Amino acid sequence: MNERSHHITVISALILVGFSSMVAQVVLMRELLIVFYGNELSLGVTLAGWLFWGGAGSLIMGPFLGKRIRRKLLFFTSGEILLSIFIPFTLILVRFIPEILNVTSGEIIGTLPMILSSFLIVCPVTFLAGTLFVLGCEIYRKEEKEKAVSIGYVYVLEALGATTGGIVASFFFIRFLPGLLIMFLLSLLNLLFAFLLQWKRAKPVLYISSFLFLIFFVSSLNLQKLRLFTLQKQWKNYEFITSENSIYQNITVVSRESGVSFFTNGLIAFTVPDTPSSEMRAHIPLLEHPHPKSVLIIQGGMSGIMDELLKHPLERIDYVEIDLLIIKLAKKYLYLDRAVDSRVNIINMDGRFFVKRTKSLYDVVIINLPEPHTAQTNRFYTVEFFQELERILTNKGIVCFAIYSNPNYMSEEAKELFLSLKETLEAVFEDVIITPGETNFFLASRSKGVLTDDWKLLLERAGERGIETKYVREYYLYADFSRERFEYTLKRLKTKKPVRINSDFRPISYYYDMVFWSTYFSKAGYLSRKVLKSVTERRTWFLLLVISVILLSPIGFIRKRRTSYGILIPVATTGFAEITFQIVTLLSFQILYGYVFYKLTLILTSYMLGLILGGLWSTRLIEKGKGTKKTFLLTQITIVIYPLVLPLLFLLFAKTKSDLSTFIGSNIVFPLLPVIPGIIGGFQFPLANKLFIEQRGTKSVSAGMTYGLDLIGACIGALLVSIFLIPIIGIPNTCFEVCILNFVSLILILFLIFPFNRLTSK
Repeated sequence: MNERSHHITVISALILVGFSSMVAQVVLMRELLIVFYGNELSLGVTLAGWLFWGGAGSLIMGPFLGKRIRRKLLFFTSGEILLSIFIPFTLILVRFIPEILNVTSGEIIGTLPMILSSFLIVCPVTFLAGTLFVLGCEIYRKEEKEKAVSIGYVYVLEALGATTGGIVASFFFIRFLPGLLIMFLLSLLNLLFAFLLQWKRAKPVLYISSFLFLIFFVSSLNLQKLRLFTLQKQWKNYEFITSENSIYQNITVVSRESGVSFFTNGLIAFTVPDTPSSEMRAHIPLLEHPHPKSVLIIQGGMSGIMDELLKHPLERIDYVEIDLLIIKLAKKYLYLDRAVDSRVNIINMDGRFFVKRTKSLYDVVIINLPEPHTAQTNRFYTVEFFQELERILTNKGIVCFAIYSNPNYMSEEAKELFLSLKETLEAVFEDVIITPGETNFFLASRSKGVLTDDWKLLLERAGERGIETKYVREYYLYADFSRERFEYTLKRLKTKKPVRINSDFRPISYYYDMVFWSTYFSKAGYLSRKVLKSVTERRTWFLLLVISVILLSPIGFIRKRRTSYGILIPVATTGFAEITFQIVTLLSFQILYGYVFYKLTLILTSYMLGLILGGLWSTRLIEKGKGTKKTFLLTQITIVIYPLVLPLLFLLFAKTKSDLSTFIGSNIVFPLLPVIPGIIGGFQFPLANKLFIEQRGTKSVSAGMTYGLDLIGACIGALLVSIFLIPIIGIPNTCFEVCILNFVSLILILFLIFPFNRLTSK
């Protein structure tokens, strides 16, 4: 292989590192989203782990590789071989998380176990990726005079690979191929390039890569057994039936002696048969209404609830289900071959979007969804959604949803959740009641005097309508709807401690629910609960003040001598800001449109596209001698301004209701929005390396330090923003805090870089 061919192979290998990293990241994030019951928190946690270990690999290996390793190409090739082994192994390990943590399949996993398991699982792949970046900077164009240029081009090549990987994953891989096969294909590609890089160089590497390639190729031809084995382990407490991905979610069907259960993104959707739940969820809201004629049910209609609803003399039932796959699988595995009742109208649409645009009016609306465990489900419990529901109710219309609880004890954490939901309803509706029992029904009406807590009246209405039930009858209602239980529930919900109303861009009930479920875990749950409850809005602002003071304090005693402090801190805060922009875009998309599972890859890919454009632009400027400190300053100013604009854009699309604005927002604006911060971050990175190298002189140290701090800053941002800031202070305030943090970095640049230049020029 001549020098030119070898250089092309090196470039292709660097692109492959980004390609492999992005595809593996997307596949693992989707798999972890399933294991962690669809909780978008897992997206932030997984990104944090990915960034932390990538940063650690860059920071730790950068100085080491630059000074002690001579055969850098051999080490790069060895890293690719290790990457080919770790990629499929990591996916298999993800599916063993329930067994490793000793939790029941489908059980909600606590915040702390989620963080620890995510961090440990992604470690090998991402640590290697960070190391390979530093090695790539060393092996790419050694003859390049301007060291920052080679770092900039490697940064662009990796981003180009990541963008290509995102596009291929989005439009081909995840649509048509199972996750394991995708990971095996990545392994084969990395082994192939390891072989090509060492052609006529290191024979042991050739033999190893060839042997592993043969093993992976043969294995990839028969992955169905391995896939079935891993899925059975993941759902070990059930008899596994099938698991399929739609563009909206993963749907898993399992069975037990008690019946067939459907899980969406790892969270229980419904079990059939479940007569007690079906009867209560259908008859309680309909019996509360004196004469219901029209009903809207949002999701979960393929459970037994539909049969119970049809026992009433209704004229119309509109059943909204965004995912037709769940209807298809229900018909297949629940043997629903009977003709659909003419009164039932199945609507394939997101529930919130349907409510926003429909002109129909309903006597009863049943939100048949899981609790606000996730940002996806929380959007059906916000004041904005309740306002949309109020518009489509008849004068005596009723809204109902159910939350499971302990019938004999209400903890402080449960009380906060219940109060948040209750006060959110009361902000919109005239009358609200909460029924006692193992399942608490939250009932709200537009008019006073419609809702009743008299179980005898409910039974009287059931008799008048000729409804036959097994569980909605005197024995059960007398126990659950007794005067004593109602009084106990009301007494427990009286508190002097204020709780916040749940809203779209401040999903506090999502946070309360997270704290509430932490009470179901032992030591890990106790620690998670203590940490979660220790964070308040006031404390986040105080912490920001402390961090700002700490970051600014060195100005007085280091500005008169050479320092890289004014370069590295802005790189870290930019990393923090950019991951924040990605997370708030993902969650805002989820809030407004409800299917981030579908657009996840495109949103991540568009950010990488921005990195390419920004990195290439900046590197070309450096080549021409135009990359200056003033340019670095202007870049930091844009990072300060951008988070002030972002929330305004979210609120604009939240207010618009037309089909055109929805199409533009969901298919153009939101998927491409991360391009802007990508351009800013990609532009800043080569500039930071140029300034750093002018002071320190070493290319590997510069690449390791800047890349590592960028990723570590992003890691901290991913954890803080997804777990604390967005649920507690909301998306607009989160963006404002990021603005302040980066304004601190702007001050550092002004005081540490520009004064120093003026002094030396004199």
